[in-house]
Amino acid sequence: MGGIGTPRKTGIAHVQHSHQRIPVDTELRRFDVCVVAHVTRDVIRIGSAQRSGPGGVAYYAGLTLRRLGRSVAVVTKMAAEDRAELLGELHDEGITVLCGDSAETTAFLNETEEGDPDSRVQTVSSVAAPFVPSDLSGVHADWFYLGPLLNRDMSVDFARSVRKRGRIVLDAQGLVRKLEAERIRASRPAETQPWMRLVSLLKLDAHEAATLTEADGIEDAARRLYAFGVREVIVTSAGKGSTIFDGRDFQYIDAVPGKALDSTGCGDTYLAAYLDRRLASNDPGFSGRFAATAATLALENEGAFRASASDVRARMPCSRRSSPLFKSRTIPPPFGAKRPAPHR
Repeated sequence: MGGIGTPRKTGIAHVQHSHQRIPVDTELRRFDVCVVAHVTRDVIRIGSAQRSGPGGVAYYAGLTLRRLGRSVAVVTKMAAEDRAELLGELHDEGITVLCGDSAETTAFLNETEEGDPDSRVQTVSSVAAPFVPSDLSGVHADWFYLGPLLNRDMSVDFARSVRKRGRIVLDAQGLVRKLEAERIRASRPAETQPWMRLVSLLKLDAHEAATLTEADGIEDAARRLYAFGVREVIVTSAGKGSTIFDGRDFQYIDAVPGKALDSTGCGDTYLAAYLDRRLASNDPGFSGRFAATAATLALENEGAFRASASDVRARMPCSRRSSPLFKSRTIPPPFGAKRPAPHR
C-alpha cells in the first residue's frame, strides 16, 4: 500500500452536506481507513467497579489505527446531545469524524466478572439509526472497516455501496446479533453469502463463526467462509488465541499473556492492529502476532489502546506455528493478488 498518510491541519470552516458536517478538505483527501460504525455510550461494570464513556467499534478501532500511524476517518451516528462528550477523544487524536443524525445513541451495558474477561454479558438500552449509502458521500478511503454492533446497523445493500468505494474489512459480530428485549441473541443472517462476497478481510470469534456457517470447528468454518468469497479469515478464541486462513495456509496465533483488566474493545483492537500490519506486510503470521500483542496491551488497561507500534513490537513473542495440514509458504499473496483455490 505504500506510505502512511497523515492528517493535514485544517481550519474550522465547514460546508453543510446532507445531514453531516463535512470538513471542506475531506473530499480532497483519501484516508488509509474509514471506520463505519456506531460510537456508543458504554457502561462497563467489572465486579463491583463501574465506569461509563465512549465505546463501540468506531471508537476502539479508530483510535487503534490512528495511534499506529494511519490516517483515519470515522463515519458514525448518534444523538446530537451526546456528540461533544463521546466524540471528543477521536477529534483530539486527529481523526476526521463525520457524524450523522439519529434520534438516539446506541447504549451498551457490559457486565464482566472480575478476573474473567470471557464472562461478559451485554444489555442494549437504545439503538442509533442504521447506516445508508448517503452517509459516505464525499468520503474516500483505501479500506472501509465495517463494524456493525447489531444486525440492524447496516444492510447488505449498504455494504454493496461501500464495496464500490474501496475494499471492506468486516467485524462480523453484529451480523449475528439480534436484539430481543434489550438482550443480545445469536441469530444467523439470511444473507450470509452475499455479505461474504463483498469482504476482503473478515474477523469473527469462534461462536460467531459457528453461527454464520453451522460448521464443525474453526478450520471448517474458515474454509466455508473463504469459499463464500472472503479473501482472508480471522477466527479469534479469546485467551486461546486466533486462527488465520488465507485460502492455503492456516496460521495459529497464541494469545499473549497479560493481566486482564478490561476486555471491552480488545477484539476491535486486534482487527485494527492486524489490518495496520497486513497492509504493510505480506505475512499474516507476523500480522497476527502483532495484533494479539496489541490486544493484550489494551486488555491490561481501561479504555482504548494507548500504545505505539514500537511498544507492540517490544512486547511481541517470537514463536510461530503453522498448521501441519498445509505446506507453509514463505510469502503469502497480498490482498491485491488473485485468490488461490482453497486446499481441501
